[in-house]
Amino acid sequence: MALRRLEGQAKGRAFAYEMTLDQHRYGALIVLDRWSTVVNAFGPHLALSRYRGILENASERIRAGEEILTRSNALIDGAGNYSVAVVEACLLAYQSLSTTFAEERTETEQSAKLGPMLPEEYRDARRIFLEDLAAR
Repeated sequence: MALRRLEGQAKGRAFAYEMTLDQHRYGALIVLDRWSTVVNAFGPHLALSRYRGILENASERIRAGEEILTRSNALIDGAGNYSVAVVEACLLAYQSLSTTFAEERTETEQSAKLGPMLPEEYRDARRIFLEDLAAR
């Protein structure tokens, strides 16, 4: 949404929206880095009965996500303004990113519905991760 609000404006004209955009676009890279750390540390010890691709394909998805974000960030950083073309290109990149991690999102949404049936450690870890994610 912050990117849409900047559409058609020159850089520096809407500082608050630019700061929000920067916080999200660089925060997303931090989230990917943390997801990579979790998968590398605990992936070999986990056995998922469903959505096995979350662990099996994590490295490729993380690399793809980093590439998408790096390129979209470079496009934004290199542009003189937030033209319609720049905004649309970045929105398409973000949609690709969302598609790349669709399986993870589906699992997260389904697990969240279990609520009190989940182990306390899982709920605590999930809460901490989501709080950190929301702050990004």
